[in-house]
Amino acid sequence: MPTPSRLTDRKHAAIVTAAVQVFHDHGFENASMDHIAEVAKVSKRTVYNHFESKEKLFVAIVDQLKSNANEAAPINYDSHLPLDQQLITFLRSVIDFHSRPESRRLARVVVSKLLTDPALAQELFGNAKIFESTLLKWMEQAQQDGRLRTFNTAIVARQVLSMLETFCIWPQLLRDADPPNTRLRNQVAAEAAAMFLSCYRQE
Repeated sequence: MPTPSRLTDRKHAAIVTAAVQVFHDHGFENASMDHIAEVAKVSKRTVYNHFESKEKLFVAIVDQLKSNANEAAPINYDSHLPLDQQLITFLRSVIDFHSRPESRRLARVVVSKLLTDPALAQELFGNAKIFESTLLKWMEQAQQDGRLRTFNTAIVARQVLSMLETFCIWPQLLRDADPPNTRLRNQVAAEAAAMFLSCYRQE
């Protein structure tokens, strides 16, 4: 993330970063605004000036995760590039994003809270995974260009991303496994793309 330039923005960012650490180390329910202020090195009043509650802080953490994801793995359909090249580049970026230490920490905080609050999960994410709307749009544009067969893009986009999660999300979140190495990242991205295109590429 770029370093915020204004003092108020730097304090805002410091509070969010501190909240991620405190929620991660102690759990959402056991975290206190006092502790978050201490870790952020700001006053409790400053924390409340930026966020009126822990819940608002959690929403900011989710927004940060979404923003980081959008920046890390864009995919814009290009009619002049091979489909496999476009898709593999995107899928590898998704894997790299989920393998970053800061992404893993953010994801642990978000998942642990949302598992206990399905209504909040629905409110913040709806029925879509992170990266799903981006991939879905790419698939629809490739369909419109006649390069992919007709299929239910909402279902298939989720299936493709789920193939990545098996290797680059759940082992790390649930078992604290090491991130996949470079060879495995490349292999997973290439084989997921190949499986998708073998089914849906328009011959």
